[in-house]
Amino acid sequence: MMESRVKEIIARVLNVPLDVITDELSSGDIPEWDSVGNLAIISTLEEELQVEFPLEDLFDLTSVESIVAEVNKLTPSND
Repeated sequence: MMESRVKEIIARVLNVPLDVITDELSSGDIPEWDSVGNLAIISTLEEELQVEFPLEDLFDLTSVESIVAEVNKLTPSND
């Protein structure tokens, strides 16, 4: 499932336990998720999931929920 894959990537990039990554988590909620962490999340997701986030949407991708929703829009459903 794409949501769990996105959460696993976010946890790995931020070097935090997977159970910290909830739908409600947003940048700034934990010290690891600062602006640099956010850029690392976005670039890693683009590389590993073969997606490209629209430039105009990058500033809106600041929560797990918004990132998962955007990845779902950009990837064909194969679940």
